[in-house]
Amino acid sequence: MTKEEEKEFKQKIVETIMPIAKNMTENQIRTIIQNVEKTNEDLPAGFAVMLFEQIFINKNNSLNKTLSKK
Repeated sequence: MTKEEEKEFKQKIVETIMPIAKNMTENQIRTIIQNVEKTNEDLPAGFAVMLFEQIFINKNNSLNKTLSKK
């Protein structure tokens, strides 16, 4: 993945996944990602792990911003 593709990928996560994932538990997110991975054999190896990491980086950043405002 080029730097530009990586940047676009991260932005798409923020725009499309984070509004839903911010209210989900870690287990709920893992379950969904695992189900998607099982039903989409065309996904590259490591995609699910990368997606999970990006979601939790964003969740932690969001939580830190919220806590720092208090």
